[in-house]
Amino acid sequence: MTEIDEALHRLGESFVAGLREPGYQLTTVDAHGFQSQTYTMAGEPALLGRWNNLDLNDAMTALRGVARHGLVLEMIGDPNGTYTIHWSRDIPSLPARIILDEGYRLPGHERPPAREPGTTDTGVTDPVVLAEVERLVGEFTARHHPKGYAPGYSEEEVLAAEQRLGVRLPEDLRALYRLIHDDSGESGLLDPFVLVPLHVLVEWNRKNHPGYHDGLFDDAVIFDCVPAGHVRRVSSSNGWVTFARDYGMNFGAVDLDPGPQGRIGQVVTHGRDVWAPVEYVADSVTALLRRALTTLDEERPSPPHPTVSADSISDVPVTAQGVVLRTEVPIHLADFEPFTNLRSLVVRGKTPLADMSLPTHLPIERLHVEAARWEPAPLPSTIIDLTLSGNDEPAPVAGLAALPKLARLDLSGAAVSDIEAIATFPALRVLTLNGRQWTDLLATGWKPTRLAAAGLGGSAGVGDAARWSQAFGRNGNVHTLTGGH
Repeated sequence: MTEIDEALHRLGESFVAGLREPGYQLTTVDAHGFQSQTYTMAGEPALLGRWNNLDLNDAMTALRGVARHGLVLEMIGDPNGTYTIHWSRDIPSLPARIILDEGYRLPGHERPPAREPGTTDTGVTDPVVLAEVERLVGEFTARHHPKGYAPGYSEEEVLAAEQRLGVRLPEDLRALYRLIHDDSGESGLLDPFVLVPLHVLVEWNRKNHPGYHDGLFDDAVIFDCVPAGHVRRVSSSNGWVTFARDYGMNFGAVDLDPGPQGRIGQVVTHGRDVWAPVEYVADSVTALLRRALTTLDEERPSPPHPTVSADSISDVPVTAQGVVLRTEVPIHLADFEPFTNLRSLVVRGKTPLADMSLPTHLPIERLHVEAARWEPAPLPSTIIDLTLSGNDEPAPVAGLAALPKLARLDLSGAAVSDIEAIATFPALRVLTLNGRQWTDLLATGWKPTRLAAAGLGGSAGVGDAARWSQAFGRNGNVHTLTGGH
């Protein structure tokens, strides 16, 4: 018996030990950990045995230790103690997904080009800016940090760092580095940030850019920072140069490529507690220095999260950029007309009717609707990401061909009467369907030549995922073991 077999048998025994009804679990194990979901035998998501069995996590951790490059598994169990496990290394994840074009990125998520070393601006730091920063640092030192800071860098050292980095730093950040080496004492000079040494700035920024480094199946919406228009609405930018950290895995950066209402050198933050790629902080490093002098140690209010969850439209402020509406009553998307900032709308709860007359002037990019019945209507041309699900009677989708930016579509939870219409969608690059829909679409002779990624939705197990992968020319070897007999 191999070490994989031993780990899987341990997992199967732990799974069935907590079952009170038959069910199955789909699991993906990769370098980042593991993800799993349990289902009833009817394919409905449910909280089954693992929630009552403390041994299961230990068994899963042991499996990860021997899985090496990863695997997926489908574990079917019965309260009588029997189990069957299908597993494969050829399928990258469950739900199954295939990347067909490694270079494609969703709109707004393009990878920034690498910075090239060198800069043509080799002048010295602006003496007026240098004098003001020196005054502010001196005043802060006198008030709050009498032991002072290590001496700063020469003009030659700052320029050498910029040459390696490929950009000239804002004048006030240059001036700060001319005056101090760093803020290793965490004095609060740039509250809440801590200036790092110049060589760390170069190391952080030479090849890496802050922001989202996401994939084709991740959340595609990028919301506006507050105030709107100051920061470009992109997932990552080589104009964001990180120069400081805080005390909780967040970072400060200067923005050299701001939005139309912003200014070069404004300060943004990114990291663990930031809901957007970056969040606007201040219009300059100088503004941070001034703020530290007047409001040191005061708690900084965070901007509101852009997405609001509610049970009724009346509970949502019209300023919301994102709405998650949970309702089981009929809904008319025309009621969102006052929501002029709306970029994402998710309707959950299987409403009996969704009138899809969404006002076409809204800047919405993501629309997810779960409804027993849809009333088709023209949708805003700005939609990039669309998910439709829950309908009881097959509905046509040919009208979606009128959406010029529709790049990602998920119909795996929908009943569709004209699946062949997908061939006419001009911008479609990421498509998720269920097994029957994929079979019907491929039977029409359609080829996925323009797709960048494909997904198999629903609760398909390892065997179905393997056969689907083989239809795209991928390997699909599956192994099976049983136990508890």
